[in-house]
Amino acid sequence: MFVIRLLNGREVHETAGDHLSINHDTGVITVSRVEGFEEVTTHYSPSAWEMVTHRVKDVALMPFSVVR
Repeated sequence: MFVIRLLNGREVHETAGDHLSINHDTGVITVSRVEGFEEVTTHYSPSAWEMVTHRVKDVALMPFSVVR
């Protein structure tokens, strides 16, 4: 699940089938989604977003190892 809050107050929420990716060099977030019979890809520049939340369900938690 992801939510992108833009500086203009708009929020982009994940819908079923969305694909989120980030360019680690530029910080640009890309969201691809199917709307009707078209695939729409939108790019969000870091200068446009206020906040990005990305949550992953069912992640196996690894125990912390203790260094002695």
